[in-house]
Amino acid sequence: MFQKVEFYDGGELSGWQPFLDELSKDKPAGIVLFVADETQFDYKQIQPLLKKMEINILGCIFPEVIYKGSRYKKGVVGCTFKAAVAIKAVKNLNDFTRNLSRSFITENTESILVFYDYSANNSTFFIETLYEISGKSTTFLGGGAGSLKDKKRPSLFTADEYFTDGAIIAAVEDYISIGITHGLQPVFEPFIASEVNKQILKSINWQPAFKYYKNIVEKDAGIKITKDNFLDIAKSYPLGMLKYDNEIIPRCPLDIKNENSILLGGEIPENSIMVVMKGNPEKLVTAAGLTAEQAKAAFKNKKKISPAKVLIIECFTRALFLENKFKDQIKLIESKAGCGALLFGMLALGEIASIGDKYIEQYNETLVIGMGE
Repeated sequence: MFQKVEFYDGGELSGWQPFLDELSKDKPAGIVLFVADETQFDYKQIQPLLKKMEINILGCIFPEVIYKGSRYKKGVVGCTFKAAVAIKAVKNLNDFTRNLSRSFITENTESILVFYDYSANNSTFFIETLYEISGKSTTFLGGGAGSLKDKKRPSLFTADEYFTDGAIIAAVEDYISIGITHGLQPVFEPFIASEVNKQILKSINWQPAFKYYKNIVEKDAGIKITKDNFLDIAKSYPLGMLKYDNEIIPRCPLDIKNENSILLGGEIPENSIMVVMKGNPEKLVTAAGLTAEQAKAAFKNKKKISPAKVLIIECFTRALFLENKFKDQIKLIESKAGCGALLFGMLALGEIASIGDKYIEQYNETLVIGMGE
């Protein structure tokens, strides 16, 4: 899928010109830029450079990026598409209806990358609509963009605009295989999400959501939860939605709202059956190895060759939880992918994946791996 993957440390605005020149010199079909949150990024100064290239470009801001297996809070990963790609920007998901044209999807589209503003409403509805208008053999992957430091900062851009509350889609005429895992385990009996407003969980079993969650976690962790330490504790105790096929879809608690509500990293339907989950670093690393095996097996089955590039889309809070074990996870993925495979990607605020024969899902606390030539 990707012809070239390059990295720029983002130290000076003047460095953007040679970086973009290197990406565009082979006249690729398109370019995607993953920008780490602390990078020197002034869209007004960079936009003229993007427009001058006359190439389809999409870009996103993420908490961190990954290049050659290392994490960066400052830097840009640039990837060029070797196959035909159509890029579509969708504005204002808060007002999204099912009015999404499929004109950008061709009969040769094999994979769709989709990135969305993690703070926008209706992201789940939008992603499901995109899935429904696409071919059922299409593979999907993507993630939630945004800054946890400046939640009002726009997180998506093209050569024409820099915007928030929306999404960008890249429909690619090439194949990328998918692996998905989280490795989390339930630690308490199921409950009902009795009052929900999009991403805000207001009550659990008809009790204030934060109070209910707090009681469970404090008993298990032996630590008092406050607004100040909430994310540090919650990264180890995500919530999970129980699906009809017994799959559990994680939702990461990000913040306390109005003292008794919890802001989640993705939407949930009201009256969902949910559980509190817990991670074990060793089990999460092992699960990552299985995910890499899953993606590699699918790629080799389709292409009859080994993958050369490994796109990692990992939940930011999952990486925080892993701490030093993150390096062990990367080494295991490298080992499973095979000698010489290049690992790159981002730490996202929500993950998207569908293997083609399985309905699309929006995840938190999850690792998604895509493998390509």
